[in-house]
Amino acid sequence: MVGRLWDRRFISSFLIIFFYFANNNSGDNLKNISIWKDLIKEKEYPKLSEDMNCDVLIIGGGITGISSLYHLKDSNLKVMLVEQNKMGQAVTGNSTGKLNFLQNDLIDKIRNNFNDEKASLYLKSQIDAIKLVVDIIEKEKIECDLEKVKAYLYTNKESEIKKIKKLEDFLHRNKIKTYKKNMDLIKGKYMIYVDDTYIFHPVKFIYELLLKNKFPVYENTSIKKIEKNGNFYMCYTDNNKIKAKYVVIASHYPYFNLPFLFPIKGRLEKSYLSASVYKDNPVSLISYSNPFISARNYKNYLVYLSNSDSLSNNTCDKNNFEELIKKLNDLNLHPDYLWSNIDIITNDGLPYIGKIKDNLFIGTGYNTWGLTNGVLAGKIISDMICGKDSEYINLFNPKRINFSKCLGMISDIYENIKGYVKGFSVKNDDVIYKDEDGSKIMNYDGYKVFHKCPHLGCGLIFNEVEKTFDCPCHGSRFDKNGKCISGPSNKDISFKKD
Repeated sequence: MVGRLWDRRFISSFLIIFFYFANNNSGDNLKNISIWKDLIKEKEYPKLSEDMNCDVLIIGGGITGISSLYHLKDSNLKVMLVEQNKMGQAVTGNSTGKLNFLQNDLIDKIRNNFNDEKASLYLKSQIDAIKLVVDIIEKEKIECDLEKVKAYLYTNKESEIKKIKKLEDFLHRNKIKTYKKNMDLIKGKYMIYVDDTYIFHPVKFIYELLLKNKFPVYENTSIKKIEKNGNFYMCYTDNNKIKAKYVVIASHYPYFNLPFLFPIKGRLEKSYLSASVYKDNPVSLISYSNPFISARNYKNYLVYLSNSDSLSNNTCDKNNFEELIKKLNDLNLHPDYLWSNIDIITNDGLPYIGKIKDNLFIGTGYNTWGLTNGVLAGKIISDMICGKDSEYINLFNPKRINFSKCLGMISDIYENIKGYVKGFSVKNDDVIYKDEDGSKIMNYDGYKVFHKCPHLGCGLIFNEVEKTFDCPCHGSRFDKNGKCISGPSNKDISFKKD
């Protein structure tokens, strides 16, 4: 009996792995790219080629940066934006594209870490953020496949049913109606849903918003250093410098350590996503707790996320993608797209949005809900620059100290150390691979990749599925040619002679 069970498990695992590699090597059926980046024509923006002066420099072309740019468009300030790579192609372009205030167990975390009053204010901020996005889309007539949906939250754990019921009571006290109904796709032991949430195409939204902008924007322009010089900041690229009175860091993970000390304020979480042909009823759902399952439809596809875990734990991408494919197969789905994303999880559950020192602003730490919080960050920061007030400034203050989360800080430091240990254990052979046609990409003609992340020297791990070199410490990513495609690193990795 045990032998037959082992045989079935072996055959099942073999078929999953065979299916994955058969598709991955074909190049026709399975694409290792986000569906949002594949189903849109990239727009080209120039690289900075001269010294510039401005009032506001925004660093980062994702949802936070573009939102900041948009909300400053009617000011009398001279504003510019620089992006290290391509607009909207990093975290924003790898997201699930949800605008939702029913955010897994996050509200409960904020209630536990603070109180119901702050949790209610955070909830209000997310509802305001959704309305802000919808209003922008309607006002600017943006075509980004916006769709109003019911958002489901579920659990299959008996121990969590009581928690969701308490969350329902909290929502009711905040005048939000909840409903009970099961779904066809996933059967939960307990499932609720709310109205007035949305799904959309995040990269289309970014590109269309850029078209409404009157300020200069630059791609492939990496800021290497920022220095305070009197009342201004001098920001340096490889060949040019930008003088700015205000600087907005909108680059997901800040590439500097001081004065923010980010490694002790949060950790990184990696998730694995897919898009599969799906023609059943519309769906938008998420599980209450880790390991998270998140799903939504997009036209004839289902975008499905799973295997979320600390970045230092999620170092074997191949295994995680294989587990994702098995979950899809259990639902009778087969992936057409596979990709991953990295989110910043803060100690206390609240984002860091606002001023970190004189005229230096930041928006980061969105706890996997970057689309609502990124748009909100752009509005808050632009209001602060223009001298306007916001009811959320104190809530998201990046300089806040929560002594009750000291254990969280210790845990985050541990996760950083664990990432370093895993990175340093990488052997040279681990970062040498062959491309689909069998030709070597690394170690060709006697060259090998210098496999240390330029950010803080952590060893890189090769992602066999997406063909990238990934840092297990802080999430920097490099393509097969060594170009940095995601920070906090602001430098490429180099090649050297054997």
